[in-house]
Amino acid sequence: MQPEYCRKRTTDRGSNLVELALVLPLLLLLLAGVLDLGRIYHTYVVMLNASREGARYAAEYPSNVANIIRVVQNEAAFSDVTIPTDAITIQPVGANPGNPIRVTLDLRLEPLIMSNVLGLPAVPMRASTAFRVRER
Repeated sequence: MQPEYCRKRTTDRGSNLVELALVLPLLLLLLAGVLDLGRIYHTYVVMLNASREGARYAAEYPSNVANIIRVVQNEAAFSDVTIPTDAITIQPVGANPGNPIRVTLDLRLEPLIMSNVLGLPAVPMRASTAFRVRER
């Protein structure tokens, strides 16, 4: 005969399943939040790089607005981020040599998972870079 402490208790049947059912939704919600935050951070880094490339191009060709926008959108497209034309601001257009020219990107990013589950609003993001216009 086995001692009392070695016997299997039959009153704990199914308790692991109940614990899993209680904890699993919380863990999935936490995972969804981490995924959304990672996507938001990735988009911000891409926006920052795109604004930097646009400002670098604008320092060489400050009056060529169409190409500045194209450079910004192409840089973001390499990382699968779409930046609409109306989200790009260039100030001042046609700046004189030695003066700064600034490229600013404004986006509102909708969280994929957390907006549907918790009703979180879109996240406003802004990335801005300025370079001095070079003399030609």
